[in-house]
Amino acid sequence: MQGGIHLLSGLLLASLTKRKEFKLGAVFGAILPDIDIVVSAIVYIITRDRDLAIAIHRSLTHSLLFMILVPLIILSISFIPYVKRKYKYDFVGLALGLFAGITIHIFLDMLYLYGVYLLWPFSNQMVGFPIVPFESFNEFLPRDMFKLKLLQTTDFYTDIFFFYVPMIYLAYKMDLLKGVRQLFIIYTVISFITITAFFGLMYNYNISYENHVIYLYIPGTFFLLFSVISPILFRNVIREFKMNVWEMCIVVSLIVFSQILFYI
Repeated sequence: MQGGIHLLSGLLLASLTKRKEFKLGAVFGAILPDIDIVVSAIVYIITRDRDLAIAIHRSLTHSLLFMILVPLIILSISFIPYVKRKYKYDFVGLALGLFAGITIHIFLDMLYLYGVYLLWPFSNQMVGFPIVPFESFNEFLPRDMFKLKLLQTTDFYTDIFFFYVPMIYLAYKMDLLKGVRQLFIIYTVISFITITAFFGLMYNYNISYENHVIYLYIPGTFFLLFSVISPILFRNVIREFKMNVWEMCIVVSLIVFSQILFYI
């Protein structure tokens, strides 16, 4: 599933509670599993081994092991005597939020193209029920090649419009992040211009789908890494984030509609 939709799913979870650290954990957890894409990209750049890069994605960070282990690590910190004595922090709320965010991320990826290695490392069998499986596309046919390029390219647009723009707007509205709000705007504009430039490549059928992805992820790896850490940067905004029921229904409807368009 596209990065911005993962972040937005975390924001939807955050709207279900007033517990501030749960909100933060939910949004961070909703994007955290995609850190493996950064690892995959780096591995591919070094080794040029496509199969190895693909095997890394949706394995450890998309497994039941990761879903359980990360919240337990956070929860265990609260039992360290020094931490327990020194800090009055809601580690339980953060751990529960991480569990919820990682869970919704894995569930959404089960619906999207491939599935996930849910039982990694005990099984190399992908688990999922993709709405439209990747195998239903022929990446060498112009029409399917275009759709796959479109999916990859617009992935980074969803981060911008579903997360960065609302977060920047709310930062100004709440009068938060005074020192870095303009830097976030500059970053968002630069990433928008960069991704827009790749739209031209979508129409060049001499560039294969695989090469399009490789070119895209040269800047995209940095953009993705920033998306993973962005909930931490926007933590004070996220802790105060809230959507009402009607806003949540509209957002969910837009997500579903935007995804259906890709498969028409």
